[in-house]
Amino acid sequence: MAYPYGEPLTNIGSDPWDLTEMKGRDSVDLLARMVYAEARGESVEGKRGCAHVAKNRKAKNLSEFGGNTYEGVLLKKYQFEGMTTEAARKPDLSSQAWKDSLNIAMNMSTTPNPIGNCLWFVTNSYYATRVSYNNGVEYYTFPGSTARKVVEKKVIGNHTFFRVEGY
Repeated sequence: MAYPYGEPLTNIGSDPWDLTEMKGRDSVDLLARMVYAEARGESVEGKRGCAHVAKNRKAKNLSEFGGNTYEGVLLKKYQFEGMTTEAARKPDLSSQAWKDSLNIAMNMSTTPNPIGNCLWFVTNSYYATRVSYNNGVEYYTFPGSTARKVVEKKVIGNHTFFRVEGY
């Protein structure tokens, strides 16, 4: 690594989803930035959950998730909104949240997985607006899509982690 993890980055793209400045950074830096941006106010377990969504997507190796690298997964357009924020581009390196995020990213091979095979996470309040029930079965509707049966779900803090049928 030729740069410090979490060093400030400036959005050099034409829109927030243009993450050009993050391309070529190593997986630890990118994963720590995503965890920090998405879950800095959550428990360590909640932060681990966010990290494991990225790990699970990487293991799936699907183009819709960005392939089989952390860079591909974490920089995939419209997937991890936190990556478009100042929190990801300029994390508070002195905060406990950054230290936790970096520790999780550096130790992914031994970090406990609290979410099983879940591939998505959203805030609990957002999840509540997208979920419906039919005969006791839970369905999640992605924006612009049809309802998909939820086959795995875990709530940790303010996030709902889930996986839908077909994945």
